Amino acid sequence: MSEDNKILNDIGKVIAVLIVVAVIISVIAINLVGGDTLTTIALQQKKVLNRIKPLGQVATTLEEAQKASPVVDDVVVEAKGPMTAEQIYNTACMACHTTGAAGAPKTGDVAAWAPRIAQGADVLLEHATKGFKGMPPRGGSPQLSDENITAAIDFMVANSQ
Repeated sequence: MSEDNKILNDIGKVIAVLIVVAVIISVIAINLVGGDTLTTIALQQKKVLNRIKPLGQVATTLEEAQKASPVVDDVVVEAKGPMTAEQIYNTACMACHTTGAAGAPKTGDVAAWAPRIAQGADVLLEHATKGFKGMPPRGGSPQLSDENITAAIDFMVANSQ
């Protein structure tokens, strides 16, 4: 046997061994994954859909809101009435107006609030509802009504005079 034939024979043996190894790995992988590819794909799609589903929905009627209200120990948790001015402030205004973020005047800072108060309640309401400089409209809480915004403004003004 010539030198070339021996090399070709050795290469053939190596290729045969690699093919056998590849087949064995494929069989093991199919058994580990679970053979049923359609079921595996369906489970993966379900996981993806669960990850990207919406966090909530907007209730446009009272019935939808009551239906979607949270249940704790089989008891429906109901709203306790309108929020107080302080609750509105704590919900929408406090984050910026206690730290001075984005240039917001700190609640209780008489010097910072004096020129704003001097502009009048209508200007303060307009800035709060439409946004002003770094402040987003309605303090970033679009669900607040004009009455809620007015109450929060009155709360901050009363605590800043």
